[in-house]
Amino acid sequence: MPEQTAPSGAKLSKEEKAAARAEKKAVKAARPKMPKWLHVLTVLFALNFVITIASLIFTSRDLVSYNTVNLLDWANIVFEMVLLWMLWCRFKVARPFVLFYSAFNVTVGAAYSIYLGTFDVFSLVFDSLFDIALFLYFLLSKKTRAYLTQPFGIDKESALGETHELRINRRSWAFFRNLIIYYCFFSLAGHWMESAFCMLIRAGIVAGEVDLNNTMLWRDWFYPFPMEGIAVVLIAVLLYPLFIKLREKITIPGIAYAISFVINGLVCVAIEYIMGQFVNADLQLWNYSDMPFNFQGMICLQNGLGFAFAASVICWCVYPLLERWFAKLPKNVMNLAFVVVLVSYAIPQALYLTDSPVPYKDELQTIIENADGIYDDEDIANAQAELDKLIALEEQGVTLAGAPSASGSSSGE
Repeated sequence: MPEQTAPSGAKLSKEEKAAARAEKKAVKAARPKMPKWLHVLTVLFALNFVITIASLIFTSRDLVSYNTVNLLDWANIVFEMVLLWMLWCRFKVARPFVLFYSAFNVTVGAAYSIYLGTFDVFSLVFDSLFDIALFLYFLLSKKTRAYLTQPFGIDKESALGETHELRINRRSWAFFRNLIIYYCFFSLAGHWMESAFCMLIRAGIVAGEVDLNNTMLWRDWFYPFPMEGIAVVLIAVLLYPLFIKLREKITIPGIAYAISFVINGLVCVAIEYIMGQFVNADLQLWNYSDMPFNFQGMICLQNGLGFAFAASVICWCVYPLLERWFAKLPKNVMNLAFVVVLVSYAIPQALYLTDSPVPYKDELQTIIENADGIYDDEDIANAQAELDKLIALEEQGVTLAGAPSASGSSSGE
């Protein structure tokens, strides 16, 4: 349906504006101030987030694994940022949330130590001092109760008119918030789409060669591909409004869709080419030189058509459907989802920001040699098993990455 903007309200007089400002100041002044211990807590949470992100940026990917301990630590970071947001908004629900959060940490710590056979009451209490103190403070503090007074409202950000037409206010916080959610999610989902495309190549359905030695594609499933995230943002900002205009102006069936399909493909190919000039100038991340109708090995017709199809599906179906779904959700639920998605995305993005994965075979060989003594026998045995599999594939004639890949995968973010 045609995109519309919500009608603007009537303008207020100077006296009405002044009265509204005075009323707002009075309400703000009547609110209880944040207790000092809550100030300290919010600073600690913020510092922990900054330190964690900074440490991931300057830590080699090969020294970090997606094990239980790290995943729980990262989940704690997400919990803390959600709590920080709740405290900032003064939501009543922050109190039961932090009680659950603290009890959960203590329970998981106890269960994990029991699983490892190292359970000790004194060690558990010592390791859980912060969570225990947090639990008791929020349970007993009257000042905290007095401060957290706002209900977690369920008011909806209605973007649907009475006729169920989709209306998007492109100057609203909700629009920009959703853009960030799309960027984060599709940067990761784009990786998985690339992997699926490469599986089609391996199956012989699509032309090209597959780089099995590309660890960022095959092992690092949380490696973000910002190019795909940027493409979806451009769809929301540029291509979807253009599609709506085409449908309004062109009445011949199918013509608006055909023009939109071509434009979507051209924009995606332009993104790949421009991004390639920065990150793939030596054609080491992707190389289409052996593909028909390629240009400088950076772009090719086959992938351009694939991008056009994916972008068109998102533009015509996925994006408006998501906007309709989001419009039906309470705004605080969407803001909560925004915090969770943004923080969850920041963790893998920071991990891969300055440290691209090394070729898989080289990485496996490094683990097996264990020159620094940082890997245990299980890590070495697993690495040897993986290396044996790769060698077996090479003997079967499967293409590995001794040279740049000519696959359809644009996996060089």
